[in-house]
Amino acid sequence: MNIDIQAIREWQELIGAALGAFLAVIGSLITYAINSRNEGRKARKEFLRQIEISITRSMQDTFIVGEQLKFFTQRAGALVTTIRSYGANSIVIERINFPTVREIYRDLAMPSFKLKSYYLHNKIMWVDAAVRDINETAANLKNDFENLLKQNETLVALMQASPNPNPSIPKDAYAENIEIFIRAVDEFRDKALEQAIRIMMQVKVYNNAIRKPCGFVHRWRHEGIGFNFFCWKLELIKTADNLDTLDQIDKAIEKDVLSGLKKADERKKKIAEQVRQG
Repeated sequence: MNIDIQAIREWQELIGAALGAFLAVIGSLITYAINSRNEGRKARKEFLRQIEISITRSMQDTFIVGEQLKFFTQRAGALVTTIRSYGANSIVIERINFPTVREIYRDLAMPSFKLKSYYLHNKIMWVDAAVRDINETAANLKNDFENLLKQNETLVALMQASPNPNPSIPKDAYAENIEIFIRAVDEFRDKALEQAIRIMMQVKVYNNAIRKPCGFVHRWRHEGIGFNFFCWKLELIKTADNLDTLDQIDKAIEKDVLSGLKKADERKKKIAEQVRQG
């Protein structure tokens, strides 16, 4: 049997060249995939760092807004006391100004960060909505209070133009309207601001845990497969990406959140002193 050695060599060279090119392409794809994975990991690490910075700044601003509103309601309460101390025939034009309330920092880019955490992504969306609403409401409060003062001036003018003026009517209405306004501001501060601070602290606690060297384990335990929430049943399940998951994780990190809020109270005391001193 005649064997064409030259033909075999040519086929070997052809196959070798093709295999070399194929392996080169595979190697390039693997290298690209590894680089892309590393770049994605670096990007997520930077996102988590930015979240820590942004949330800390937003919390600081929220504390300041809360103390500014608290200081205002104290002054407004003193104004009501002064108004009621006047005699029945007194015309009251006493007034105070609504303070310029700080606008809470809102990182517009943060909700678009690409994160692997369902919990963190949703909580960030809640923080963004809360900060937006608080800023809008705080701005409207200033206008509302100015309208209240103008209303009192109008009542006084109408009373003076009346054939039978009764100064006690605008005086009592003025005091009562300020009291209603104080209750509205206190309710806004106690509910909206405190809820926003709690959510920010949840983000801060969970984000800090993920940022640690083995942070992926923390996320896996809470959002992946594990016994974490079902250990008594000893069922190995995958927690679903829904609001129940958020509630479960809220409970799991509650101790750390409460600890963070306790430390935050100390910070608020310092801010309160700064606000009172102007």
